[in-house]
Amino acid sequence: MYHTDDIDKKILALLSRNSRISLNQLSQQVFLTSPAVAARIEKLEKSGVITGYRADIDAEKLGYPITAFIELTMDPDQKNAFVDFIRDSRNVLECYHVAGAYSMLLKVCFPTPSLLDQFVGSLQSFGKTQTQIVFSTVVSPRSVHID
Repeated sequence: MYHTDDIDKKILALLSRNSRISLNQLSQQVFLTSPAVAARIEKLEKSGVITGYRADIDAEKLGYPITAFIELTMDPDQKNAFVDFIRDSRNVLECYHVAGAYSMLLKVCFPTPSLLDQFVGSLQSFGKTQTQIVFSTVVSPRSVHID
């Protein structure tokens, strides 16, 4: 675990709310110079605490109104082939290897129900699936809470 102080935590909280915040704005918020803030950010990046920066995109506005979660049970011998397949699947937003009744949990996004159906059919070559289609998002993806 990486040790962060209160200033690091404030920088992380500000960046998690707006990753495009300027160094000048950050420095004003944490009462350090811009070079000092930049050095702290670089240290957080090199240590792996900050893993990247991204834009949150509304998939529906880009023609992908169907979001679903798919649970997959598969034989462990299939894992390597599955990983190769899933990495090339552009509609897969997230994929987790999980404990419990299922082996994998996928979050996917598709423009039509029929394309989702085709994708689920292709997953069934790896094992049993169960699909939940999202009606609405109650809590949008967010960063871990920083004390």
